[in-house]
Amino acid sequence: MSPIDLSCYTKEVEIEKLMPGDVLAHDIFLEQGLLLAPAGIRLTENHILRLKKTRKRVVTLDFSKVYEKATKASRVLMLKAARGQPIEKKEVMEIVDPFIKEANREKNAARLLIQLQSHDEYTFQHTVNIGVISMYIAKWLGYQDKNVLDITLAGILHDIGKSKIPLAILNKADKLNRVEFEIMKKHTIEGYKILSNYDSNIRLAVLQHHEREDGSGYPLGIKGNEIHPYAKIIAVADVYHAMTSNRVYKNRVSPLQALDEMVKSLDQLEPEIIFTFVQKMLDFYTGCKVLLNNGKIGTIIYIDKNNISKPLIKVGDEEIVVDYKKTNGLGIDKILNV
Repeated sequence: MSPIDLSCYTKEVEIEKLMPGDVLAHDIFLEQGLLLAPAGIRLTENHILRLKKTRKRVVTLDFSKVYEKATKASRVLMLKAARGQPIEKKEVMEIVDPFIKEANREKNAARLLIQLQSHDEYTFQHTVNIGVISMYIAKWLGYQDKNVLDITLAGILHDIGKSKIPLAILNKADKLNRVEFEIMKKHTIEGYKILSNYDSNIRLAVLQHHEREDGSGYPLGIKGNEIHPYAKIIAVADVYHAMTSNRVYKNRVSPLQALDEMVKSLDQLEPEIIFTFVQKMLDFYTGCKVLLNNGKIGTIIYIDKNNISKPLIKVGDEEIVVDYKKTNGLGIDKILNV
């Protein structure tokens, strides 16, 4: 397992928006040189009150501790499930709570998702990220808080059934053969069984998150309105994160490429969810800085939702259209910030 690049997890936050439990990335000193709060400390109400009395307006937080705790907790859940031990809701809530709080403060989903990208094992970072993406989608679709929480829980637990799949198949570096894939598909049913003490909506979301609108999915081959609404949300989150993550057998694609390809998958994924997700994410990516494959840095100034593959980029005083496929030789290598 590669070490996590902790620099990706720091962010500046206005002191007025600090919350108990936030972790400082750097030491905070008073003007007299006295240490007010050291790096790595979890802020309390008292710390925040004292910070508000200083002249500082912004502090840098270290979000890595939250992510590390979440991925560690997801490993524990998978291990318990593999041993046949029950998965308690309070254990899952320990993973979910910090991200719900952060999402309420960080309205830019793209920025939070970039912070959540890591070099950790795919299974565990995927678990956390699907919960976060599903949570945002549910909010954007107008679900009530109780439903948003259930959808987030289902997102966190969507792959819990993989705890029953042989590691040789889970960690295979090449594409699965037909027999192996049939075994892998059973993780949806296993997850449904493992979560026998959970609400039926959460269980059905876990069971059906690989079903598709045209009936081409699994394990039941159902389609359209037969698929639970929560499962449709998780399916969109699952596809997006899988495409934008490095895996043992496949390199990730850029977020814009993923969104472009998802728009072309309306026969498989719920159109309303796709359009809502894509439009929100494009709004967030507009204005962000990107590194081009010629070494120059530009800013995305416009993305046409009907032609996502060719955003308008401003480099210096010049405005150019860049093709992410790099068919004209110029393309985006990396999104630097949002």
